[in-house]
Amino acid sequence: MWAASAAKHGIPQNEALYAIANAELFVESFGRPRVGDQSPSLFIGPSRFGTLEVLTIITPPREIWIFHVMALRESTARASGYGR
Repeated sequence: MWAASAAKHGIPQNEALYAIANAELFVESFGRPRVGDQSPSLFIGPSRFGTLEVLTIITPPREIWIFHVMALRESTARASGYGR
């Protein structure tokens, strides 16, 4: 599933899916819940637009709701431990 907010930064859906499928880092519970009571999951992965941060809500067994996609920010990299 793709939330309208995921397109806010102009990254195409196929690039977000590629970053998820080829993630260099996955953080199952990243920060406080933004919607409802479930903490978002973070994927950091490559794309044609550079390294992306992709925030999702995962509902097993197979649903992923993508609600945030943008170029990886320094603050997200630090908070997630990416690149250490």
